Amino acid sequence: MFKGFFLTLSLFALVGTASAAELKGTVTFSGTPPPATIHKTGRYSKACGPEFAGQTLLLKGKNVQNAVVWLTEKKGHALKDKDASGEFVLDQTKCRYAPHVVAMPRGGELTILSSDPINHNIHTYSFDNDPINLMFIPGQEHVQEFEEAEIVKVECDLHSWMQAWIVVTPNPYYSTTLESGAFTIPDVPAGNYTLNVWHEVLGTQSLEVEVSGANQEIHFDFPELAEQVSLNQ
Repeated sequence: MFKGFFLTLSLFALVGTASAAELKGTVTFSGTPPPATIHKTGRYSKACGPEFAGQTLLLKGKNVQNAVVWLTEKKGHALKDKDASGEFVLDQTKCRYAPHVVAMPRGGELTILSSDPINHNIHTYSFDNDPINLMFIPGQEHVQEFEEAEIVKVECDLHSWMQAWIVVTPNPYYSTTLESGAFTIPDVPAGNYTLNVWHEVLGTQSLEVEVSGANQEIHFDFPELAEQVSLNQ
């Protein structure tokens, strides 16, 4: 459970039609940030650089980057079909995954690249999608479809500090927060839904939203870190 759970929901404009609206807002962390983690790359420094800061919890003030926000349907309120196509890429560059968090809809294809001059071994941990456990040589490319919605952890078996997340959402109504903590989900059809937010060390929150043609602004705040999380990535 999250102590001091806090969120706000407000209508900020009456625009558009009853058939679609925009959900936008921010994700913040009001707790005490942990000390920054610095990774030293040791014998890989020529390819990776000597050191770099961890990406587990990226904050600008209280604003949280790399949280994923998405909608789920409620009974009798199905989300209409929406173009789920897009280019989803995870690169291995300077011994880091870029981006650190990839959000994509179920059925999307992820292109995995290796821009580094050294080998990597990408290893995914999933329950509902086919796992990946592949050695990558420089310049190699691999494309994989993710058919089911779930949160997939990604690691490199050759470089212990390398970690990323693939968040496969049940539909195309999702957004990843920017450096400002902001997210936007456009063209949401009228109906009742659950709005969810996930962050790798802050955990999850959700709230019920009723969309009826008016744009809505939503604020999620995490007052503390989730239990049993690792800050070493």
